[in-house]
Amino acid sequence: MNSIVTQKSRRSLPASLTTALVVVFLATVSTVAAESKAEDEFADVENLPLQKGLPDPFLMPDGKRVQTLQDWSKQREYIKAMLAHYLYGQIPPLPKEIEVKPVGSEPVYDGKGVEEKFTLTIRRNEKSVSCDFLVVRPALKKRYPTVIKNDRVSFDPSPDSRGSSDSFDPGIEAVKRGYLLCRFNRTDLAPDDRTDSANWEEGRKVGVYPLYPEYDWAALAVWGWGHGVVLDALDQLGLADMSKVIATGHSRGGKAALCAGVYDDRIAITAPNSSGTGGTGSLRYFEEGQRPQTIRHHVGKNQHWLHPRYFQFADKEDRLPFDSHFARAAVAPRALVNCHARQDYWANPYGTELTHRAAEVVFKWLNAGDRIGLHWRDGGHAQNQEDWVALLDFADHYFFDKRTDQRFDDWTYPDAELPFDWKAPPTLPQ
Repeated sequence: MNSIVTQKSRRSLPASLTTALVVVFLATVSTVAAESKAEDEFADVENLPLQKGLPDPFLMPDGKRVQTLQDWSKQREYIKAMLAHYLYGQIPPLPKEIEVKPVGSEPVYDGKGVEEKFTLTIRRNEKSVSCDFLVVRPALKKRYPTVIKNDRVSFDPSPDSRGSSDSFDPGIEAVKRGYLLCRFNRTDLAPDDRTDSANWEEGRKVGVYPLYPEYDWAALAVWGWGHGVVLDALDQLGLADMSKVIATGHSRGGKAALCAGVYDDRIAITAPNSSGTGGTGSLRYFEEGQRPQTIRHHVGKNQHWLHPRYFQFADKEDRLPFDSHFARAAVAPRALVNCHARQDYWANPYGTELTHRAAEVVFKWLNAGDRIGLHWRDGGHAQNQEDWVALLDFADHYFFDKRTDQRFDDWTYPDAELPFDWKAPPTLPQ
C-alpha cells in the first residue's frame, strides 16, 4: 500500500546542543541562504589570487576577520555559498511531498532486529524519480538514533568492501546498540556512470535532475541531498529520533555525506569515511612519495561528481579560495567524526589530518572542540568493522555521554608542520 509523506519544514536542533551560544548561532542559519548569493560574487579561477598555505576560514569577503557569533553566522553562509559555486552546484530545497511504499519486512539477527525495505518517490514538474532504501532496526517499532548511509546498492550488507576481509554487516552493531541503520541507493537519484562523466548534459537526463532543471547541482550534491529526503521519510514513518541523526558514507559516499552535513542542520553528526579529494582530504597537501588523488585525476573519469567550475582548478589548486577544512568548519558546532585508514594513501591521510587540525580551530573557537574527531586505523580503503565501531562509539559518547576508550585526537602525523599561521578570533564570551 502507498502512504503519502509530507515534508515538515523544520530544522530541529540536536538535544545535546542546548547552550545559549549554539542557539544564538544556529538561529540565524538558513539552509537555502547559499542559493541567494549572486553568481558574480565569486571570481573565475584566473582572477583569484595565489594562496599560500591553507586559506583562513575566518577571513570575510570584505577583508575583515570574524570577531563575533553574528560575524561567523554570516561567514558560514558565505562558505556554504562558495562551496555551492565552486564545488557542489546549487542545491534545491527538500521536496514538499514524497510517496513512500513499503516493499517488505522480515526479522533478522535471531529476532532481535527487523529489516524493512521501502521505495520513495519524488514528483515535480510532471516527472518522478524513485529511490530504494533499506532500514535495519531493533524489533520494537519506535524512534531510534538513526544512521543514514548513501550506498551504491542499498540492499547489500557491505557494498564498499565486497569480497574483502573487511566485509561486515554494520546492522549487527547498530541493532546491538539500539540504533537504526538506513541505507539508500544513491544511484537511483543520480547516476554514477563514467561513460557520460565528461558530458555534463548527457548525464543529467535521468535520476532527479529532470525534476529540478533550474539547479546546476552535481552528483555528490544530489546524494548528499538524498540524506535529507530519506530522513523526512523516516521521520514521517515514526522511526527516526530527529535529535540524533548521523550521515555517513564511504569514499565518494563520504564526500556526499560531508555535503549533507554542510547543508542540513538536522544532521547531528557528520561522519565521512575515507573520502579523499572533494571530501575531507586536502586539495593541496599530500604525503611525499605517495600517489595523490588530485583534481586532475578525476578529469574525464568522475566529472559528474562535482560542478564543472571545480575542474578548472586542476593543476591550479593554489588558486582555490578554500580547502576541505572549510566544509568541516561549516558543520560546526554540530559534531563531525572522520574515520580513515593510515595506508589509504589514495584518500590522502596526510592532507586529511592537516585540514582536520585546521577545522579544529573553528570548532574550539565555537566551544565545540569535543565535537570533532579523527579516528585512525591501520589498513586500506574500506568502511570496515573498526570504522563502524569507532563511529558508533563517538555517537554513544556524544548522544548519551557513554564512556569510550577510542581516541579521536591521536595524530598519525604529529610532527607535521601545519600549513597555516592564522588563529581563531578572541575568545567568545561565555
